[in-house]
Amino acid sequence: MRYAVVTFGCKLNQYDSAVVMARLEAMGATASESAAADVLLVNTCTVTHRADRDARKAIRALRRGNPGALVAVMGCSSRRDRAVYARMPEVDAVLHDAGSVEAFLATLAPGGSPSAGRACTPSFGDRTRAFLKVQEGCNFPCTYCVIPSVRGPSRSVPEDLVAEEFRALCGAGYREIVLTGINTGEYGKDLRPGRSLVSLLERLLGEPGDARIRLNSVEPRAVTGDLCALLRSEGRLARHLQIPLQSGSDAVLAAMKRNYRADFYRDLVGRVAEEVPDIGLGADVLVGFPSESTEDFRATERLLEDLPLAFLHAFTYSPRPGTAAASMKPLPASVTGPRTAALRRLGAEKTRAFASRFVDRPLPAVTLAPRGEAGRALTDNFLDLTLEEKLPPNRFVEVRVTDADSMKAVVSR
Repeated sequence: MRYAVVTFGCKLNQYDSAVVMARLEAMGATASESAAADVLLVNTCTVTHRADRDARKAIRALRRGNPGALVAVMGCSSRRDRAVYARMPEVDAVLHDAGSVEAFLATLAPGGSPSAGRACTPSFGDRTRAFLKVQEGCNFPCTYCVIPSVRGPSRSVPEDLVAEEFRALCGAGYREIVLTGINTGEYGKDLRPGRSLVSLLERLLGEPGDARIRLNSVEPRAVTGDLCALLRSEGRLARHLQIPLQSGSDAVLAAMKRNYRADFYRDLVGRVAEEVPDIGLGADVLVGFPSESTEDFRATERLLEDLPLAFLHAFTYSPRPGTAAASMKPLPASVTGPRTAALRRLGAEKTRAFASRFVDRPLPAVTLAPRGEAGRALTDNFLDLTLEEKLPPNRFVEVRVTDADSMKAVVSR
């Protein structure tokens, strides 16, 4: 049996796909191009209306390219709009929860029973970096976000299971392992006895091996002094944090039901940058929330200009059915488009300025798959660099930035 998996959305979706791929391979299936696959799985995202649309478009294209394949749909969009996907003539199975995924895999397995649970090391294909799910779901009441309704409440993976999979990924040769979840900073609060993200990191850093650990997005109030101390002192922990901002306007943050305000975020980012030298700090910003005025946007822009950020992920608000904000009148694209573009330009400027700090300075990095004839490396503080020397992926190297504008670097050892 040949299979292909197409994944949309976040790192958690990529992890979920990797688990399914590992289960299929344990059954004797082999990965193939989509046009030659017997089974096609599409792992969907629903964070925006465009994500929903892109998934449906891909399903139709996959069916056209492979009329005889068995097509199954999983992921957040299929959970939210199960009936929509069930009505699509291109879809043979809608996998709307973990149980339906398990049942579908059982129908493919010889004897009707695939290897269950987390026994299989996730398969990331030709990816250099591995993702490791430590937490699922979210309890936060953000008015714009549909994820809690499709992923459920916050649930932590027990520490022993995380450590077991971490060891397996290290044994598989991955040089960087990214801890991921919907709200990673909430890790351990539901466990008994209670644990924390810091205690989990300390456990994993105590495991044998040399794999670098990277955190995914961490909510502002979860960025504690203890976490900063680990980032500062532990060489195996990447000096990089993505801390969601969403808006620099207190009025908009209140309308979003975020649990902090702009001054808190300003002080936090400044403190982290001071406490963890050379850390790469990123922010997520949701542009065009329905109540965002021109002054609200300018407050966001001014805050971002002032902060010691290296990376900026700006995306445009998209009404999600079932959320509190969905009933609010959206801003027109003629307003949101230029605002999003302006923040993306600012983000590019921030990244170039950050990279310029490291011209001719050594940085630890891991090599990624080459870009054509050029090499590629990711530094511990998240600079994605083009190398003059083409190297195989998944090697630890030391690099020096040579040109911040073009993000070029050389390997120094």
